[in-house]
Amino acid sequence: MKHQSLISVAAAALLLCSCETYNTPDAGAGPGKAHLAAFTDAHAKTAYTAKPAITFPANIAVVRVQDASADGYTVATTRELETARDYDTISKLPGIAGVVSLNRLLLADSSSSPADLREAAAKLHADAILIYTVASDTQSNDVAPPLTFVTLGLVPNQTYKITSSASAILMDTRTGYIYGALEEGDTRNGLTMACASDTVTDTARRQTERAAYEKLLASFDPFWNRLYARYNR
Repeated sequence: MKHQSLISVAAAALLLCSCETYNTPDAGAGPGKAHLAAFTDAHAKTAYTAKPAITFPANIAVVRVQDASADGYTVATTRELETARDYDTISKLPGIAGVVSLNRLLLADSSSSPADLREAAAKLHADAILIYTVASDTQSNDVAPPLTFVTLGLVPNQTYKITSSASAILMDTRTGYIYGALEEGDTRNGLTMACASDTVTDTARRQTERAAYEKLLASFDPFWNRLYARYNR
């Protein structure tokens, strides 16, 4: 069984390596500046020329998406992993005035484009949006002949491996500028009985996803500190 989710085509280009943090370089810094005439796609040109407009202390809107398509993000409106304490941790970082979650009342429907998310964040006067997703891949294999009829399912006869990744981008509400991307992961292995595999693996999946999510929150701390030092001028 596999469950996968994507964050967006733009974010995927940034998240090429797992367990890494990427900060957008300073605008115009260094050699190799691209000529805008080389961009034949208007959307690509707009994305490339977007500028940071964040002000401090900043308000951050947080939203979780499940996948992405040509129509936009599918927004997750049910909190499965998150706790109020997670947002408190972010709100205590330097240069952050507050953290708020984008909920279904602010979004027209479950499928939202980046522009929709920015509009919803603007209604809350948020300076930036932390968009994140959690994806899992579950693999299971039989390790013994079926013994269910003999043992009544009491002998563990299946192995499972769950790999979860938590990815995020920080987007400027005003301009759509991407400040950077983060990705963290976690893996869990175990042994279970076939008759209880769904329950066991679902519990393990939640635990693995929570572990990946906690690592993502931990990596957001140094990521934000670098961003704050760069743009708090």
